[in-house]
Amino acid sequence: MTSVPRWLMMAGHVPPTLRGGGIVRYTVELTHALARRDDVELHVLSSPAAADPLAELIGSADRVIRHPTISGALLPMWERFALGPRLGSAFDVVQGPKHLLPRTVSARTVLTVHDLLLFDRPDDYPLAKRTLLRRPYAASLRQADVLVCVSAATRDRLLHWDSGLTDRATTVLSATSPHLLDSPPTPVDALARRPFALVVGDASKRKNVSVVVSAWAEVVRRRPDAALALVGPPAWGAEAYGPDHAALAASGSIVQLTGIDDGMLRWCYENCAVVLAPSLVEGFGLPAVEALDLGAPLVTSMDPALVEVSGDAAEHLPAEDVTGWAQAVLRRLENPPATAPRRSARTWDDVAAETVAAVVTAPGAQQQP
Repeated sequence: MTSVPRWLMMAGHVPPTLRGGGIVRYTVELTHALARRDDVELHVLSSPAAADPLAELIGSADRVIRHPTISGALLPMWERFALGPRLGSAFDVVQGPKHLLPRTVSARTVLTVHDLLLFDRPDDYPLAKRTLLRRPYAASLRQADVLVCVSAATRDRLLHWDSGLTDRATTVLSATSPHLLDSPPTPVDALARRPFALVVGDASKRKNVSVVVSAWAEVVRRRPDAALALVGPPAWGAEAYGPDHAALAASGSIVQLTGIDDGMLRWCYENCAVVLAPSLVEGFGLPAVEALDLGAPLVTSMDPALVEVSGDAAEHLPAEDVTGWAQAVLRRLENPPATAPRRSARTWDDVAAETVAAVVTAPGAQQQP
């Protein structure tokens, strides 16, 4: 590998706004952090629509490669089967931050492993996605020279899936967005004069929002003034709010917030009575980390990734214990804890440094061109 490796980040899934779900946030923040380093010559693979915003992010239009205009459904297949010959030997490192790597590429390949949900919970995905993506994802996992897992829990799950990947798998924890940490807090009118609990994330089945919603039906019998704030995008699969959601939303006991900016989200974290993270399965658990970085009280399920990233700083409950979740909320509503100081947050420069170190010290790295 050259002393300053030419590093290509595959960012074709990033929209022109540079905003989106967890994998988009990961790609944008890591790209920005890698671009700040002087030991990496960073290039980005982009959609035509996002090319200019990504060029501004990395400070160079010359290092942005535009892929052809392709529908979203076909882009993964193009990245997997057609991209490699186009790249040839132009790069020392190619990183796939979302499921896939190009075949037949001469570069050292790095795949970020966010989770194993395509194998563990395939029914959570639309039929087309789980049919078209599972085999290319599996092949990319086995192809990668370096597998960067976003938590030790995800690495453990990966090695349970294929123990032969042990020597190539490493753990590099993710981080809270600096935009969230630095945005001026903006009050949310619907919550500004009410005690409230906060859930951040979509309402897909694995997020287990239905348990918190059912717990909320118990909470409001004792605290009718309280609100449950559900913050997040629409689910990418079937939504699972549970049977109590419609009545609670109609009464105003549930406040649904979609598309809020970082300032509003920061205000929610800093002013809630408690953040609830009830997921059945997480790869990392970013809302839990965000809550702790902003000093919010936190209750999580006993999912290994959530317990890993929150540790003794949070209370952990069985995911399906509706009464336990209700009691945990009521304790914090009736005896609000003092606001915790913001802890020293892990940064994306830390993530970039550990990612580069994993690549340049991996077995065989020095034999790359």
